[in-house]
Amino acid sequence: LKKHTFLNDQSDKITEENWQHYFSRRIFSPLSCDSNKLNDEKTMLAIRPIFQQIFRHAVRLSHQSRVWASILDVFTRTLPTLFDSYVNVEDAQIDFLQCIEEPISNDYILFISKSYNRNPHLIKNNLSQALLVIERLLLGYHIRAVRYYIDQAILAHIETVIDIEALVQTFIRVCPLIPIDHRQESCKEVISNVAYKLGRMKCSKKLAPIFFDFAITLLDLCVLEAPSCALYLLEKNDFYPWKDLAPRFTDLLRLCSAYERVEVKKSSSELDSLVTILQLVVDRAKAYAIIYRSTHKEALQAISRWTYTNDNNNNNDNRKIWPNHVYDMGRPMLDLIDQRHITIDICTQFIEALRLRIIDNESAEDDIPINYIMISFFVNIAAQLTNYIDLLKVLSNDVHSRLATLLLKALSRPLRYENGDMSMEYAIAERLWHCLCPYLINEADVRLYEPCIQRIHSLACDEDETKFFEWWSTFWCYITMKVPDFAANYVEDFFQDVFEHKQTVITSVLPMLYFKRPEAYHARLGNIIDALHSSDASSSCWLAQVFATIAQERPQLITSAQVDRIFAIIQSRSNSSHDLHYLFQGLGSVANIEPLLFDSYRPIILQFVVESQSVPAMKCLQQYFVAGTLVRGQQSASEYLSVLIDLLKKDTNITNDIRSQIFHTCQLIGVINKQALETKRNDLLTFDTYSDCRILIDFIDGKRLTEEVQASINKTQDEVAQMEKRVVKTERDVENVTNVVKGQELKVTNLAVQVDAVDNRLSDISGQVTAQSREIERIDAKTLSHIPVAWGREVSKLLNRRANNDWRLLGKRFGYSNSELRHWALQVDPTMALLNEWFMTHKADEATYADCFSTCILIIIDEAALANFKFAQQTSQCTLSVGIAFGVGVYAGSINK
Repeated sequence: LKKHTFLNDQSDKITEENWQHYFSRRIFSPLSCDSNKLNDEKTMLAIRPIFQQIFRHAVRLSHQSRVWASILDVFTRTLPTLFDSYVNVEDAQIDFLQCIEEPISNDYILFISKSYNRNPHLIKNNLSQALLVIERLLLGYHIRAVRYYIDQAILAHIETVIDIEALVQTFIRVCPLIPIDHRQESCKEVISNVAYKLGRMKCSKKLAPIFFDFAITLLDLCVLEAPSCALYLLEKNDFYPWKDLAPRFTDLLRLCSAYERVEVKKSSSELDSLVTILQLVVDRAKAYAIIYRSTHKEALQAISRWTYTNDNNNNNDNRKIWPNHVYDMGRPMLDLIDQRHITIDICTQFIEALRLRIIDNESAEDDIPINYIMISFFVNIAAQLTNYIDLLKVLSNDVHSRLATLLLKALSRPLRYENGDMSMEYAIAERLWHCLCPYLINEADVRLYEPCIQRIHSLACDEDETKFFEWWSTFWCYITMKVPDFAANYVEDFFQDVFEHKQTVITSVLPMLYFKRPEAYHARLGNIIDALHSSDASSSCWLAQVFATIAQERPQLITSAQVDRIFAIIQSRSNSSHDLHYLFQGLGSVANIEPLLFDSYRPIILQFVVESQSVPAMKCLQQYFVAGTLVRGQQSASEYLSVLIDLLKKDTNITNDIRSQIFHTCQLIGVINKQALETKRNDLLTFDTYSDCRILIDFIDGKRLTEEVQASINKTQDEVAQMEKRVVKTERDVENVTNVVKGQELKVTNLAVQVDAVDNRLSDISGQVTAQSREIERIDAKTLSHIPVAWGREVSKLLNRRANNDWRLLGKRFGYSNSELRHWALQVDPTMALLNEWFMTHKADEATYADCFSTCILIIIDEAALANFKFAQQTSQCTLSVGIAFGVGVYAGSINK
């Protein structure tokens, strides 16, 4: 039979059909009912090698002979297990080799594949030949045959008899050899099944490097199905030594980015696996930072290509829009740039990329649909740029200039699309703006953004884009602290935002700019107080701080009506309001110069002191009481002391801070009016367990104080002296005096012209007078030191004694204030300290000294003493200073009498 080929068209059709019927229906029959046939099962099994040979012969001729094809079909149906065993083991290799000889018979492959599926030992014993079949079939583009062969013969036994390493190495070697036109189908129909199986099965970790190489090989095919196949392998958990594989990630990123050239349908998701692979790399890089060394350069180059910042034709208005899968890859690719190697140049590159994209959007055709995937990519670039700015912190002036240009360009574009979505330009500007502000340090950099802030303010105020008030406030919250001179130029805008646009966030910068533009604050004082009524808790705290600052610096600007409004605000506040501290602080400054305005509000202040234990309220009360004592004298001092002592008696739960302030207030009043404090000595004894109170009692008793306590008293006296300078004594005729003074000012103005003429004639005389004055002052200073020591001691002994007409009266007639007299009272010899101050601080004009001193002594000495004084003054040859000192002696003698 084998001697005949029975080739098609070798004989006429009838003869061929007769032969075909003769062999497939008579000699070899597929029917089990036919007994007279050669292909009986027992016969075939008895001479299996003969039938295997005739089967192989039929396979070789079946593609060109319908007769042999019919015979092959009969054998296949009669004994499917024909190749399940071999008499000679070597015969098995014959089928592996013959099945891949051209022409390839799919039927033959399918037939023997089933046998290998039932008999895995045939694959195990002939693995090299089995893998050779895969190679030849793949390269010969026999997709159906190789898929069936792999599924039945290889994958069915991959976990038992297959050498995984040999199998993977075969694919690594064969895949690059597959013709480009056949790679897509080969991946889809054959390789994907293998990769999926390898990715899901348990394997030795020793195979990890070769698996990684297989994934790299698959990606290099650059066809749609390849990334998903590679992902099957790379997704294996707890398998790869990522740290050791770090150098290979350069190739991985290069091959992923190479898919930028692959064309896909716009709505296709076939290349989504690329994004998953890159995200997997990102996750591994977070765990193993060494991976960034390999990904940095490739990622940066990919981003440069996709943004065209490395394109020499940057001015080309028709820059390419990449496929969506490229922009999808851009997000994880950005994360693979090593932030440890970020430079100013990289930031500049990203800034330029964003600027070019905005320019392209501006010049693009109006009918181009919105590409949200592309928008997301560029917004991610902006977000990444903010991270780089956070890392670098210090940016060059050139970078700031580029950023300012980019932001202004973005803010000049529409903020929304027609469907209401925020535009790409807005999203970019928003991310950059909030990141930049902390890193604007010097005025030169800040001024670069002036057009931007003006545009932002215009959008907020003129175009009702109120969200830009937040941008505006964020900028100034940082810049005001760093460049206050620049911020001061916008104070009027800040007030406009607060009072007209009700944007209270900006109030946080107002306290910092008062001293730069105080006039603007003074002009808006009424608005500030009005805003305190309606503002929220946070902004009212800032406004209250502004009020306190104005009150401290210019308390005379606060009117009685404004004080009324402030107290109305205080009464509306809860005890925990933060602005109460500043409100009471400001009111305290006003009370320091106008204490009489606070008489009607004393109950409110006391209420906050008693019920809320408010220290600021107590300090306000302190300044009110001390200033009132300076204005009204002893009667008010006694009243205030009684109120303070009642606070100590009634409120047993008073805090230590409040108690200390009460004792300190008593001390301040006592320094002003000690007599009033002395009357309260018995009341204070009740609280002598407190050290502050004991100091008060010692002060009343005139006991010798320790250095520490004396220093405290001195500090208190200085504090009273400062307050005394600020107090305005409200007498009834103040207004009348003010009117008179204004009239006199007009007259003085008219006289000024006449005085100018006289002044010229006095210029010549002034030179002579100056010389004489210097000589007299020299003599004064010299003669003062020649006062007899014994005589001076006697004078001091007389005047230092406490009496109604002691040295204090002399000091008052000289014009010194009570605080200065109290200061000298602490000296060892107050009389000589007073005289020394008088002589050393006044010019030696005899007439002035004589008149002043005569006025002083005429009040208290008799005519005889005065005659003695005049006689001594006329007969002695001493200078005026010694004469005055002698007169003081007479004055002291009269007191002694």
